[in-house]
Amino acid sequence: MIELRKPTRGYLLIAAATIIWGSIGILVRWADLPGQENVIVFWRMLIGACFYLFTITASRKSTQLRLGQHHLMLPLSGALLSFHWILMFKAINRLTVSDAVFIAYLAPVFTALLAPLILKEKLEKTTPVALLLALSGVALTSLTQRSESSLDAVGIIYALAGALTYATLVLMLKVMREDTPALTITFYQSLFGGLVLVPFTLFQSYSIKPQGWISIIILGVIHIGIAGLLYVHAARQVKAQHIGIISYLEPLSAMVFGLLFLGERPGWQDLAGGLLIIAAGLTIFLQITTGEGKEAKENVRKFHPNNSS
Repeated sequence: MIELRKPTRGYLLIAAATIIWGSIGILVRWADLPGQENVIVFWRMLIGACFYLFTITASRKSTQLRLGQHHLMLPLSGALLSFHWILMFKAINRLTVSDAVFIAYLAPVFTALLAPLILKEKLEKTTPVALLLALSGVALTSLTQRSESSLDAVGIIYALAGALTYATLVLMLKVMREDTPALTITFYQSLFGGLVLVPFTLFQSYSIKPQGWISIIILGVIHIGIAGLLYVHAARQVKAQHIGIISYLEPLSAMVFGLLFLGERPGWQDLAGGLLIIAAGLTIFLQITTGEGKEAKENVRKFHPNNSS
């Protein structure tokens, strides 16, 4: 039986979470609540918080209900997470999905540029190469569904704001994971993320069909709950700049989910773009499994394993 090193396992968990998130677009479409993005975000956050509370209670880890040292950052990150998803859903409603995804996935570029300044991470020499490969891949996949109409200015602003909020969340997560368990972060992010939307949701009229509720429950349990926990748990073991690059697997998996569940056949641009994204991921994976990634592994080993959840 092959035993994966802790850094390698962290990278694979991040990859698994982003692949799961690739199905978000399908579930949002099935929820059928256009123009009411906050309703979807509110319920998925609430369901996610219940999932985490159940997990903490069942595992008898009540100490992880303590906020820890980040009394301000933790609630803020939850509110920012809700804001991020509302921005993304609004961008998708105003732009083609491909355009919204391409603009939003400038986030890893922002993360890679800011991580050395804020987190004092050394910029790996393979990071710019991997970013260029991944961004080129997303650009190619966006060509398949590009319409001839001009881009909506408001939609572009939503997508850019979504990219900036995502990059900010990754940096905040790296700071909090230095001393805060994954369950604590995910629970309070979901809780506070849902609470900030209560005033906007309680007084809004909306109707959710049975299929919509199924989609929202899946979004809460699988995407916020399971995938979110995998992502936050592994974030401590992965450099912020690498998290961004691995996240490019999400649009690639979205293409596969679209083919399987919506019958959306990929064009040659999709296939070529997918290969570039895979190449970017392999570049980072090979880095951490060879001598070039030795420094990254040493940085991970300095964390005591008992502090992880």
